[in-house]
Amino acid sequence: MEDRPSSTAPENSADELQRAVRRGELVPYYQAEYDLASGRPVVFEALSRWLHPERGLVMPDRFIAIAERAGLIGDVGRTILVQAGRRVADWHRRGRRIGLAVNVSPSQLRPEFASSMVEFVRALGLPDWTVTAEITETPALSETCEEVETMQALIAGGIGVSVDDFGSGFTSLEALERMPFTEVKIDRSLMRMPGSETDALALAAVAVAKVRRAIVVAEGIETARDVDRAKAWGCDRGQGFFFSRAVPAEQIERLLAAV
Repeated sequence: MEDRPSSTAPENSADELQRAVRRGELVPYYQAEYDLASGRPVVFEALSRWLHPERGLVMPDRFIAIAERAGLIGDVGRTILVQAGRRVADWHRRGRRIGLAVNVSPSQLRPEFASSMVEFVRALGLPDWTVTAEITETPALSETCEEVETMQALIAGGIGVSVDDFGSGFTSLEALERMPFTEVKIDRSLMRMPGSETDALALAAVAVAKVRRAIVVAEGIETARDVDRAKAWGCDRGQGFFFSRAVPAEQIERLLAAV
């Protein structure tokens, strides 16, 4: 997940957020993941934004915690999935075989969530592995039987499962080895930390992922040197401001046309 904190902190209430969901004020912005070998965008991560009628663009760090506390995170996630899923299905119909990643809170990892997500993606006519559920807020992931079984059900239904924030201090190699996943995202904090110990941790995560035949994405790519480092670690993809910031859907069309 490649968002940055907002510069302002509006006081958003749960009631206001609930109204925003009903009024269609929550929309996805898209940040690309680039294939490091070809230099092409292959996946777009849908990041939630609140187009507030008075405050303008509100970043998710100002409302996701409210959604979690108020039990609205499922509504927020569903709103973003529906919009982004339909957009990607349209791209596929026009010959653009682009993947989609959507953020999923651990609190959503219930059997009914897996079945509804698989059903929605199949109804769109998207091929297996087009959509990836990116498990966010890994400190909250308790790895209960229900959570693990939900991740397994997603994978069985052709939905990718990405473990986010590896190396941020929350997801250990031991935990990674216990989780079902098809992708690992190396946290941007590792990219900002030079040194042999950091490289060793990243290389170990890549090794675990490769045993599972999983994809590895390096977050926080901001310079050409970061690209070289991600390649040296053995990462498959990169994401960060060096490639693209999160942009609205209409700008994606121009980005795709340029490659």
